[in-house]
Amino acid sequence: MKLLQSLLAVLLISFGFATATPTVKSAPARAPEAYATLVYGEDFVLGARVLGQSLREAGTTRDMVALTTGSLSAASELTLASDGWRVIHVAPVANPGKGPQPGLGYPARFAYVYTKLYIFKMTEYKKIVFIDADVLVLRNMDSIFKCPGFCAALRHSERFNTGVMSLVPSQELYDDMMAKVASMPSYTGGDQGFLNSYFSGFAHAPLFDPDTPYTSDQYKYMRLPTTYNADVGLFVVGSNRWMLPRDTLYVIHFTLGPFKPWVWWSGWLVRENPAWEAVRGRLPPDSRGLKAGTTPRQLFYERWMIALPVAAFAAIAYLAWASLAPAVKEGLSGLTNILRRRGGAGGGYGLLGGSGGAGGAGAGGAGSHGVSGADVVLKMSPAGNASAGDVFPRFFMAGALAAGYGCVVLATIITILMVPYEVEPLYGWTLSYLWGFLLLGTCYGLFLRACFAAGRRAGLHPAVTPPKGWVGAPPVPRSETAASAAFLVASLLLAPWLGRLLHINSFVGTIVATVFIGLGVIVVATVQFAFLPAQWYIAGRMAAAAGAGARAS
Repeated sequence: MKLLQSLLAVLLISFGFATATPTVKSAPARAPEAYATLVYGEDFVLGARVLGQSLREAGTTRDMVALTTGSLSAASELTLASDGWRVIHVAPVANPGKGPQPGLGYPARFAYVYTKLYIFKMTEYKKIVFIDADVLVLRNMDSIFKCPGFCAALRHSERFNTGVMSLVPSQELYDDMMAKVASMPSYTGGDQGFLNSYFSGFAHAPLFDPDTPYTSDQYKYMRLPTTYNADVGLFVVGSNRWMLPRDTLYVIHFTLGPFKPWVWWSGWLVRENPAWEAVRGRLPPDSRGLKAGTTPRQLFYERWMIALPVAAFAAIAYLAWASLAPAVKEGLSGLTNILRRRGGAGGGYGLLGGSGGAGGAGAGGAGSHGVSGADVVLKMSPAGNASAGDVFPRFFMAGALAAGYGCVVLATIITILMVPYEVEPLYGWTLSYLWGFLLLGTCYGLFLRACFAAGRRAGLHPAVTPPKGWVGAPPVPRSETAASAAFLVASLLLAPWLGRLLHINSFVGTIVATVFIGLGVIVVATVQFAFLPAQWYIAGRMAAAAGAGARAS
């Protein structure tokens, strides 16, 4: 009963039938300085929660402000508020630009990034430190508030990154920005490019030293050391090594586009993800009572969507064994007779004991020829005026290859769309492999059965040579199909991890290792995608002859 109740609760939450929660109201400022982040979509809620948890664990005494444009659910806003964020609703600022290249426009995710500029008008605070939601704080970084004026870390020569920046709010400064936001160019198509244009003299600013006292008006701009904005992209490209000792870093900024730490598969490339996952695991319960940053959709998939493919694979394994067991037993029996026969021929005992004889040889021979239900490799040979090329329809091989890779693409797309991005990495890989193989096996299995049915409709061809000793039902290439499937599964399981198994740490080495094994899989898969449909088609043609013979008798 409790199991059914928990499943019902998860389903209600997952599909939006749970009781609505009230909208959170903004709390007043509690400190003169604050950390702020922008959360303008549900995709960034988990990142903001981990950011806040890392700030709290680092022992900050400043306020934490989460700016939202009203696009979050009430449950997400209540969760952020319960985590200690001061949630503030702000009007979204539409991106006025056309992107870094004419005619291409800005990336879709940059539609409202200019809303970040609201931090420049938060005059209820003496100083604001803005941090992107994809940042993880490693140790207390409150010393950044000592930096006077506008402070950010340089990247790409004279460009600074806006993922971590310290500033003094000013209504006049904000109004001036809003007056120029439509006319100033942005090399990124977003707020970072605009701010680099607005603070055009920043590249010549001195470097901030947290141990040096500064007056509030001493510098207009200062450059933050790398320790306040460590780019994980440089870490990955640098063979998973930091340019500075890791224990000197204040933050890690996960800047690699889609490789955000809350995306389950990003850890394949970014080796710092476990640090982020560890903080996520310590998150308090959210407004729904879910722990460790778990989302309702994630909970549903982790609890229930693994069971279905496991049950399907168990059923397939049972049916496959039931089908192959007679042939396996017959083959083992034949091997036993052969070993005994060899022992008898030498005048002594064989490896399995007993003596050989004509009966043993006969049994072994019968077992090796393949009888009813045995799995054999079917052959073609010219017979009379028949040509082996007439066995298959026109464009059969091309269609077989297209169908094989079409099934791969279809299974991959469905799996990517189905597995929630926010699941834990172990569950993500498990779900993707289970569902990917299940979908691929189902899709390609149906295609092979279609090839068998097409061959059966075409009838037996003179060029097809039945196996020696063939009687009864036609043999079908089950073992070849199973061997090909096992190879494909093993290769796909190995492909993402070959670099780590070989202790390859460099970014290029990891990509090369993955591509190398991927090319090998493609070559072998191509052969199998041409070979297996042909085998099943020929088996169908032989089945037609068996059916005709049965009707005649």
